[in-house]
Amino acid sequence: MYILNDYVKINNTNIEGRIIKIENKKIIVFANDKYIKTDISNITKIKPKQTKNTSTNINLKIYSPPIDEIMLRHQTVDEALENLDKFIDNAICNNVKIVKIIHGKRGGILRKEVHKYLENSPYVKEHRLGGYYEGSYGVTIAFLK
Repeated sequence: MYILNDYVKINNTNIEGRIIKIENKKIIVFANDKYIKTDISNITKIKPKQTKNTSTNINLKIYSPPIDEIMLRHQTVDEALENLDKFIDNAICNNVKIVKIIHGKRGGILRKEVHKYLENSPYVKEHRLGGYYEGSYGVTIAFLK
């Protein structure tokens, strides 16, 4: 009897892997970065290979670079301000000091509301419209504390 995550060897090959799915009399094995479908009668259960380092204390840290830019175009003012609030919180938590807020050039309503939000935020030192190569008046650059 086989269960999910059992280590198996596909008979008459050197392929060893882990069972990821069992369907009727077929088994799907993940081995060598591939999914292999075979009959249940074509596999043999094996013990997983041990590596030389059998330490159980493994601290994996997944690195995800902090995001320093947000696109608010085509959002309502309420949606944009809610997303901006979450974005600023995340930037502060990731120690980002300069952020780019893309609000678009048309109308200026969203830009005015974004600037009003930034002026009242305790996390923002100052802000300015983007320069020519930053997106001009369709972008606001904010400097965080």
